[in-house]
Amino acid sequence: MEYNTVRPLLRVPEYGRGIHYMAEHLRTIEDKVERNKAAQTLIEVMQQLHGGSKEGSDYQQKLWDHLFVMAGKDVDVDSPFPKPEHSLVFRPEARLPYPKGNIKIRHYGQFVETMIATAVALEEGEERKAFCEAIANFMKMSYRNWNKVMLNDEVVFADLRKLSGDQIQLSTEDTVLETKFAPLPTTNEYGRGKKSFKKKPFFKKKFRPS
Repeated sequence: MEYNTVRPLLRVPEYGRGIHYMAEHLRTIEDKVERNKAAQTLIEVMQQLHGGSKEGSDYQQKLWDHLFVMAGKDVDVDSPFPKPEHSLVFRPEARLPYPKGNIKIRHYGQFVETMIATAVALEEGEERKAFCEAIANFMKMSYRNWNKVMLNDEVVFADLRKLSGDQIQLSTEDTVLETKFAPLPTTNEYGRGKKSFKKKPFFKKKFRPS
């Protein structure tokens, strides 16, 4: 028995392995007329299987591009559209690198550390001070969103000094951070949204005066 794990990877996974086999079979058809008929039939099958929108002006061209991706760019069939460029479609598959940065304070994230590094590189002045205050406000909002509690300004300034290596010095004497944020969603003990409703009785008794 042959498992999918030992088979070649699907170039366009949404069509399935059967369509890939039929596309590769086009290369084995010697008669060009029969090859073109088979390619047109395969396009019709792909159109039935494709779940995307069929109203776009480039929909048919997309199907033919997918056919060339599955069958190979050098397959000799007559297409109503030009063959896709090698650099755009037939680029080698590459895995995206997983970020391995060591985040010092996780609830602030890597983005905050990048902003702090940019602020440290700025020259002293009003622009740098305003940028540092904006970073501190963002840090306060991030902590609130992740931990569901409001953090006082002194803790934010201490974290900012730590992340900047003591190169950004803000204090409560000259800086007041934002206090008005969007309200936190009300949650119950299971972490879901809390709904307010009144418990209705199954029936109502009507009492008449005797």
